[in-house]
Amino acid sequence: MKIFTRDWYWYYTTNTIFAILIAFPIYMIIISSFKNNPELSLNLNSIYNEWTFDNYKNIWELKIRSSRTSFNQSFWNSIIVTCGTVILSVIISTLSGYALAILKFPFSELIFILLILPILIPVISLIIPLYKLLRDLNLHDSYIGLILIHTTCMLPVGVFLMRNAFISIPQSLREIAMLEGSSEYKILTKVMLPLALPGILTVIIFSMYTAWNDYLFSLIFINSPEMQMLNVTLSRLGIRSGNPIFAGYVITYIPFIIFFVFLQRFYIRGITTSAVKE
Repeated sequence: MKIFTRDWYWYYTTNTIFAILIAFPIYMIIISSFKNNPELSLNLNSIYNEWTFDNYKNIWELKIRSSRTSFNQSFWNSIIVTCGTVILSVIISTLSGYALAILKFPFSELIFILLILPILIPVISLIIPLYKLLRDLNLHDSYIGLILIHTTCMLPVGVFLMRNAFISIPQSLREIAMLEGSSEYKILTKVMLPLALPGILTVIIFSMYTAWNDYLFSLIFINSPEMQMLNVTLSRLGIRSGNPIFAGYVITYIPFIIFFVFLQRFYIRGITTSAVKE
């Protein structure tokens, strides 16, 4: 029996090439973040010379010229918005998914279809209506407004994932708990949520990615320099800021990559669960 077939060879060769193409820019950014001279960052022969951690110290004090926007302030702004988005998305997606999957009520299927329909709508087409809505509600240029926007964009995916996560759980477990006199709240928190953990973690990853990597909404809905998000600040600091900007990229994206790698088995299980049919 042949282990290394022609299909196997082309599959792994193609994936190796793509992996190298993706990893090389990340590798160069990490290397450049440890160097002082911007010119040396592009010189492969000097990769292991003159390493320093000064860039990781200087980036926190880096500010945009003629502006009060700093990397430090933008970092914490993004933390606040991301945490708010994750918490709100998980709570609403979990409760909505549980209600649509377990609690049978009139028009539940229609409501579910209406909830996931926005997935088909391009986000860019919603910019003007969302801008007008936030302005009318006096939530423009605020953390709450941005959190609500991110949560709204995340809900169709979140509700879809959590509904199918609850559907995949044997309903006999819920029936046994009901026979023992457990309340609906206790069934949800003690029985269903632990079994739906892969779906919850998948919603966390999706919502974290949506909020943390946002550029468009932050650029349009946030005007105050001291409230600007991280990606917009990094783009405005630009390469002219020198090598500290590479340290900023590492601080911004590497922790998220590590977090995703650590939770990828739950993510894959959550995505697989979403394909379960009733």
